[in-house]
Amino acid sequence: RYWRNRDQKLYTLLQHIFEGSRGARMVTDNKGIAFYSNTKLRNLLSKSDKELKIVNLKSLVAFFHDNPDAESQFKMLLDQAERGMTNSIQLFTNIEGEDLCFDVLAQPIADWKGFIHWRIDDITQKLSIDRSIREEREKLIDFTDNAPVGFFSVDEEGRFVFVNATFARWVGEDIETLLNEGRLHTYFIDPPENANPYDIKPKGGLRQISEMMMKGPAGNTFFASINQTVV
Repeated sequence: RYWRNRDQKLYTLLQHIFEGSRGARMVTDNKGIAFYSNTKLRNLLSKSDKELKIVNLKSLVAFFHDNPDAESQFKMLLDQAERGMTNSIQLFTNIEGEDLCFDVLAQPIADWKGFIHWRIDDITQKLSIDRSIREEREKLIDFTDNAPVGFFSVDEEGRFVFVNATFARWVGEDIETLLNEGRLHTYFIDPPENANPYDIKPKGGLRQISEMMMKGPAGNTFFASINQTVV
């Protein structure tokens, strides 16, 4: 209330800014006393504390009561903010039977020595989406590795940047060796003439289809039909 009386215009400005924010926001001093907190933060904290009366750094830490590292993590953010450093942490908690994850950022406010802007954003859905994408990517990698078709990708110098296990087995190399040392034309019996290091046919082109003999393990050769797109 002291701050409201001292500078009502500043309080009103913060109110307009923070009430329009997507997530929970709060400004505290370096003791954790709140200068301003928006409605989203008060609603969030009320989910775990039905009798919530005061919003400050202590009540925010209490929101993550089931996380044993919360208090020390917040202390770290506070200490770093006092030294002029911005940092963030991710904290998990369970509210009303739902597992949630939040990104908590502490940012010292320029020209407001001793004051810290706290941003608390629910990233539960983002993590779920990221996990789904990662799982799908892993399934795709597993599929390509075990597919009865060889897959590879090379850079403009013809160096392998991706190969699947099938292709590596056909040319008699391990994947790591191909990625570290392998070049596409090394494995052609007759590399195309007048072609770039990544081409599979003379004069190249954006869409290339070619049938050629390739070097296999133990001096053997094999016939390959290659379909390639240059991007």
